[in-house]
Amino acid sequence: MESQVKAVFFDFGGVYYTEGFREGFFKIAEKYGIDKRIFFETASRITFSSGFVRGEAPELVFWQELAKAAGLTPDLYEERNIVLTAFKPFPGMASLVARIGEHVPVGLLTDQCNWLYELDDRDGFLSSFDAVISSYEEGFTKRDPEIFRIACQRMDVLPREAMFFDDNLGNVNNAREFGLKALLFEGTEQAEAILKREAVIE
Repeated sequence: MESQVKAVFFDFGGVYYTEGFREGFFKIAEKYGIDKRIFFETASRITFSSGFVRGEAPELVFWQELAKAAGLTPDLYEERNIVLTAFKPFPGMASLVARIGEHVPVGLLTDQCNWLYELDDRDGFLSSFDAVISSYEEGFTKRDPEIFRIACQRMDVLPREAMFFDDNLGNVNNAREFGLKALLFEGTEQAEAILKREAVIE
């Protein structure tokens, strides 16, 4: 059976890598003795409201606004390495991407900031993808359908020909509304089973 899927996209944090953003900000919150979920939610909100995730504001502005919102006086920029260290390869995903790449192009589609490129300097993974679409470079996030249009255009596929895995249900729903075959990522084995079912890999 010939697959109808002509390209596969993966999210970064929580899919290709572990959810370092959440885990990193949990650790920072524990260090300062504040509620970790509230701190994480505040950090998530400010990545968008400051424009940092879209490449519209420097990273220092993000950390300054976060400290102010959390009522913290230390220079939180010094804590950025806690977040970067928390990002680690998700088990089995590198080999799965390599297998997919033998059959169809594979892209990374992420609401990630400049940290993506620092992590690539550390680990060297971006070359594994045929295309990298990041909100930091494109100026659009997965809350905006434009980023899905860019992703499909970059791979030269129609939305219905693209499969996308993300661990955020909101992003999955937004991608589905645009027309992608979007699925909630629940682990490497689940993704592999779906890709086999869709005849993308054997």
